[in-house]
Amino acid sequence: MVKDYCTQNNSDCSICSLVSYGRDCRNNQLWGGKREGAGRKSTGRKKRTIYVTDEEHIKAKEFIESIRGGESDA
Repeated sequence: MVKDYCTQNNSDCSICSLVSYGRDCRNNQLWGGKREGAGRKSTGRKKRTIYVTDEEHIKAKEFIESIRGGESDA
């Protein structure tokens, strides 16, 4: 795709030295970046840190599993 502001090599980006660095004449990226719809979908869960004993941890895990209906997080 030829940019209207290209001033080098008669707008032939394929031989421009900047293309080998993934940039155009204005130092804009030619590829990469965020894409709509990419990535893992949010579950709404957040990581939180609390301090509990081993026994409290076991009971908390059992309680959370009962709330979630037995679904596995692994």
